[in-house]
Amino acid sequence: MKSPLDKHIAIVFHSLQPKRKEMWWRAVLNFPPGSDENTILEITMEDGNGKSVDYAIFAFAGKRLVVKNGKTSISYADFIRGKHEKALWVYRRAMPPIPGALTFT
Repeated sequence: MKSPLDKHIAIVFHSLQPKRKEMWWRAVLNFPPGSDENTILEITMEDGNGKSVDYAIFAFAGKRLVVKNGKTSISYADFIRGKHEKALWVYRRAMPPIPGALTFT
């Protein structure tokens, strides 16, 4: 599997909105043009106020990815292997785990 050579693709995930805006999260999975199984895909994450999430664990594609300063990554191969995994959660200190879902923006 390979992404188009001439297009950047971004997949956006959002939290299922808790009451407090600072608990919200938004993650963007970026596929650079021509990505293949050897590409490392960057994921950026921000809270409901548009600030980078300092530290979190992002349960995504069957992995538990460490988010630091609003960034983490996953290999394209790991993303493909875990694409059917339904668990999508963000775990942050002093907050309950917050589930999320794929969104269309």
